[in-house]
Amino acid sequence: MSPRAGSAQTIARVIVAYGSHGLAMLNESSEHATAGRCEPASVKIHFRRSVGRALPGDQVQLGEDDEVVEILPRTNTFGRGGKQAKFQPLAANIDHLFIVIAPEPKPSLDLLHRYVAAARIQNIEPVFVLNKQDLLAPMDRLTRRTIVDQLEAFNIPVHHIQCKPQLKLGALAALLNKGIHLLVGQSGVGKSTISNALLPNLDLETRALSKTTGKGRHTTTAAMLRALPNGGWLVDSPGVWEYSLWRMPREELARAFHEFSGVAEACRFRDCTHRQEPGCQVVIAVENGLISEFRYQGWLRLLKEQNRLSN
Repeated sequence: MSPRAGSAQTIARVIVAYGSHGLAMLNESSEHATAGRCEPASVKIHFRRSVGRALPGDQVQLGEDDEVVEILPRTNTFGRGGKQAKFQPLAANIDHLFIVIAPEPKPSLDLLHRYVAAARIQNIEPVFVLNKQDLLAPMDRLTRRTIVDQLEAFNIPVHHIQCKPQLKLGALAALLNKGIHLLVGQSGVGKSTISNALLPNLDLETRALSKTTGKGRHTTTAAMLRALPNGGWLVDSPGVWEYSLWRMPREELARAFHEFSGVAEACRFRDCTHRQEPGCQVVIAVENGLISEFRYQGWLRLLKEQNRLSN
């Protein structure tokens, strides 16, 4: 029986969930007490069927025998498109979605639009992390300016970092010191290098988790919280390297485009798709340079993608 059996219910943070059981950190004070933060203050937990599915990042209430009796309200849920284009939740209560990009390989514009859309729809703050910035200098001026202009069009923060010869985070370090964060990005931009530099004790932590849960890093596709040395958490999820959106109403997709808010309300038709309808104020704003052509093309691409997912 748990040493807390019969005592007052305890609040814990879910690190990983495997079906009917998982691992959790007992409270926010103990999670910062130990380097590596995965052994002394962690506990194996069990889920009641009636409680619902818990996710990494969830705060839960534990009863007797470390059974989860309640999942506390979430600030957000990060997910992706799963089977039959349905929403597949991966983690909860995410503070930042760090979208890693690099001059090489050439940024996938469709992927950037998807990541930013997912973050905004799910009320997560998106942040661009520009890695390999040393590769910008040798590029011709037009190519370099194009990359910078495209990033600026999203109107979200851009942090420049360098991974080699050693990791230099700059102002990004302060964001990582608290909260829960998720790294995403296309293959080859340096996500693994950044993760390995941020989590120097990853192998030790993985062994500790494997000992407790009976599962290792390469035996599951479950998302997992990894404790950062200076505070905060990084979501380790194999499911976000290749990213697709889920099927959603057009009104939900529109939430990803803050540029349209206000302007779209003046469109002649209530169900305006902002494509070719007469009296569309979004199209007029694009023509007058008030809305970025780049972002507008992103809207058309995602709208086309949603039409495909719905058929």
